[in-house]
Amino acid sequence: MSEGKYCKIGGLIKTITGEYTKIGGAIKQGTINAIEIGGAIKQIAVAEKMIFACEQGSDRLYAIDDSYNVIAGWPKYGDGIADPYDVACDNDNNSYWACANNVYKFDAEGNKIWKYEGFTTPVMAICVDPDGYVYAADYVGDVRCLKGTGVPTDLDFIVWAKSIRVAVDNPCNALAIDYSAGQLYAAFTTNATGRMYRFLKVNGNYTIIYYNADGKCLSVSIDEVTPSLYIGDDAGYVRKISTAGYMYWRVSKNGELYTVRVGHGGYGYYVNGSQGDVSKFSLAAGAQVWKDQPAGTSRGLAVDQSGHVYSSHGAYGSVNAVIRKNNSSGVEQWAWQPYVNSEWRGVAVSPGIKAAGF
Repeated sequence: MSEGKYCKIGGLIKTITGEYTKIGGAIKQGTINAIEIGGAIKQIAVAEKMIFACEQGSDRLYAIDDSYNVIAGWPKYGDGIADPYDVACDNDNNSYWACANNVYKFDAEGNKIWKYEGFTTPVMAICVDPDGYVYAADYVGDVRCLKGTGVPTDLDFIVWAKSIRVAVDNPCNALAIDYSAGQLYAAFTTNATGRMYRFLKVNGNYTIIYYNADGKCLSVSIDEVTPSLYIGDDAGYVRKISTAGYMYWRVSKNGELYTVRVGHGGYGYYVNGSQGDVSKFSLAAGAQVWKDQPAGTSRGLAVDQSGHVYSSHGAYGSVNAVIRKNNSSGVEQWAWQPYVNSEWRGVAVSPGIKAAGF
């Protein structure tokens, strides 16, 4: 059976290792995922594990498998691809890339689906919802919702566009979508301090929900069950706030919290820049569960449906510039470097947490 299917037993999340049905009075174990279509039994194709990573040293977009083999059709380069900064993916292994002033969509085989060229400054953050709508934001605070399908020159390709320019430099550093509530959250830096904005998914109307006096808001992730937001800043704090902006707790993790992710089972994850750590923490109070401290810096992070952590590390030209995998207990599984002159940024993995039903 495929890895990463779960159910709750006695209050604990357990992995499903076998799926069964009763046939002729006997219990049989299923061996494939199938559905009846037009009177015929069709097998359901399940997307393979893919890890996507932005590499700025060579301006390349990478897709690798869980044994760090480069997938056929990748990497992608040329066609204006420059300074790849962030990446998101859906459960069909389509990937969405923030590269300089552009946004790209590729399918699993590396075929370009579209390229959107409507931003005027570098795109800093990107995410996608289960309906295929793409949300992207740039260095001066322009936030846009893109249709995700069709042609970027179509009039309805841009669903909405909002501009938050309260300062000359007003970058949006991270985005997170609360699909069930129809809301988008954005982490901004304004005059060296942080702000959190909430946008309505349907039309982009927005409001400020939180001011961070400690420093720049660099990352945001959402627990849709609670719901709560988890914010990382450049002063080294992770904080948990409500979607209305009430702060539950603030815990120092040191360094710059470039990426914070919410997993399942009540846990979150982060990387902290100059400190180089990859860490798992409790969502309840922010307590450390485990911390891996490899050499070098750390920048991007993604968590798959089984709690495996994929992170990006190192400065350009360093032997520490790698993509790293840790298992759910924090034990390093592998570190991959195609060449020394790498400079990794955003990381995404499919199937991700959402594929597990969380």
